[in-house]
Amino acid sequence: MKIYEQIKRVLDKKVNEIVSPSKLRKALNELYGTNPESVILSDYCYNRVNNGISFNNHLFEYINRSSYKYLGENYAYTGLIFQKPKGYIREMVVGEWINGVKSLHSSTSPSNTEDFSKDQIVNLYNEYNKILRYEMNILNCQPTELRHLIGRIGEFLCAIETNGNLSRQPNQHGFDVISNGRRISVKTTAQITGFITINKNTFNDFDDLFVIQYINDDFNVLFYGAKELVEELCRTYVGKYELDIMRLNNLNLPKREMIGLS
Repeated sequence: MKIYEQIKRVLDKKVNEIVSPSKLRKALNELYGTNPESVILSDYCYNRVNNGISFNNHLFEYINRSSYKYLGENYAYTGLIFQKPKGYIREMVVGEWINGVKSLHSSTSPSNTEDFSKDQIVNLYNEYNKILRYEMNILNCQPTELRHLIGRIGEFLCAIETNGNLSRQPNQHGFDVISNGRRISVKTTAQITGFITINKNTFNDFDDLFVIQYINDDFNVLFYGAKELVEELCRTYVGKYELDIMRLNNLNLPKREMIGLS
């Protein structure tokens, strides 16, 4: 019996459970005499492809080297496919799944987030919101303590709403999203009052400003438009622009048309 079939038999009743590679290797060895070194779980992942593997047998979602989530065959998986080629320090995106349908990129160059489809960005938006709810409702964290997390959600939301692409690196050249050739700087805040800071040194490196306020479990777009519309409202402090949230809330400027999550 092939290792693939052995794994399916052993984990038949464990769909959606986290599996330890060492424990699974031990079980296969005891039941079938399988050499533990021959059991490579990453060869059977939806979200990870290894060199020299046909990438046709999928059972797991890779979490980390000691944790795999067992999904079973023919799972309606949505997510990115990663690979770490020889000589690379970090993984690269080589494809994606959308509702159980996979597609691999033809290019072998290092990935960038412009390859992400809207489906993947929506999936990331949903997953990050789950983490946000867990942090707030289970761990009792305040939104103002989760600035990095809500900031990332804001970037996903901007990319979805503007039908844009995420920048290749966080804060690359002062912008976060590109839409219709326009470079957008995204600012997300959980504050009701206070200031949104904008680096004066990167003010010329983006075209539009997208400001989101997270209040009462909702992300509301306060402003989306050309940066010049708010520049005169800013005050300068220690090399930064400071934009008053209350003044921005009361601007009543028309926002650009949003595409929405549907």
